[in-house]
Amino acid sequence: MTVERIESGFFIAPDFKITEFDSQTSGLAGFYGGWLEDKTFLIGGAGYWLTDWSHNRGMGYGGLVVGWLVHTDRRVGFAAKSLIGGGQATLLGQVLTYVPSPPPVVRPRTPPTLVPVTATVHFHDDFFVFEPEANVFATLGRHLRLTGGVSYRVVAGTERSDIDNRIRGLAGTVGLQIGP
Repeated sequence: MTVERIESGFFIAPDFKITEFDSQTSGLAGFYGGWLEDKTFLIGGAGYWLTDWSHNRGMGYGGLVVGWLVHTDRRVGFAAKSLIGGGQATLLGQVLTYVPSPPPVVRPRTPPTLVPVTATVHFHDDFFVFEPEANVFATLGRHLRLTGGVSYRVVAGTERSDIDNRIRGLAGTVGLQIGP
């Protein structure tokens, strides 16, 4: 009979993602962390924010993270995790509106006509996010792993479907797990 100690405990992982947001390559900085049971099953939370946030464009999201790690006792291992939660995005968009034209001077009682005008506006929208991710990790020390992987951000629930398409996307990730 072999008795082995089961290593479980809290961990944190700073994380960086390269992704497409609003048709531009952008960075997302954030972290995930929580409880790692037997160096295999993880449950916790995560949060990510656009690194080039401005008045005209921005995004932040977070939620629950659940994952599975394989071969944590070896130099190289694999992991799969998923984030499910919500976020908020700010984007510029075009809207078509109609404004009354001034009445003609010759006939002041003529009702004004409506003239179409395209306006640029800010959209601030909340969304639901589901982001599955696959990772490869290299063990650097007893409590340190370098991770790299790929994820896909699925979003829904914005008020306009064209905004969903501008927020969702593929991401490449790199991170550092610190903990058990």
